[in-house]
Amino acid sequence: RWIRTRMPKKQPMRVIAVAASKGGVGKSTLTAALAVRAAQDGRRVGLIDMDPQLSLQRWHSRRKHADSPVLFEDVDSSAEAIELIAAEGWEYLFLDTPPSQVDRIGSVIACSDYVLIPTRAGVMDIEAVRMTEELCVEFRKPSAFMLNMVAPNAKVTADMARHLRTGGRVLLEPFIAYRQSHSNAMFQGKTAGELR
Repeated sequence: RWIRTRMPKKQPMRVIAVAASKGGVGKSTLTAALAVRAAQDGRRVGLIDMDPQLSLQRWHSRRKHADSPVLFEDVDSSAEAIELIAAEGWEYLFLDTPPSQVDRIGSVIACSDYVLIPTRAGVMDIEAVRMTEELCVEFRKPSAFMLNMVAPNAKVTADMARHLRTGGRVLLEPFIAYRQSHSNAMFQGKTAGELR
């Protein structure tokens, strides 16, 4: 009798947007770190830099590591472009977004499976990224906040963390402390974890 062996189903590509409507909250640094970590775990990882400042592209051009994620240049965030990348067998695609450009941020969120929203621990910072949260609700995309570049033991950090946990929001931990090494690493085409 014949035994039919079933091949394991191929997992769909996971599209993760790092989005915030405010600049200077560490989107590009966080996107690079997450993509490198996934690549170090042996995953096929792609990156798209949607920010006109092209911070990720400049970082990627300085990077000389074998386990680097692949940067797709001149690619928009349309569903068609993402489907073409997924068809090539990529496991993760990380999308870095620009600040302030609501339409562009919205198009990235619409094509994503999950959205990470980095913010600093200040009232004005959290107010400014509320629009990103609203876009996630509009497009029905799961999201989580990340407190980035914080003073770990400061009262304002604890206060903002408490605020972000209200209303059913997800706040990831641990919080990311401000370190000059994060900026230094990006300038060298690395992530802070690779400087150790």
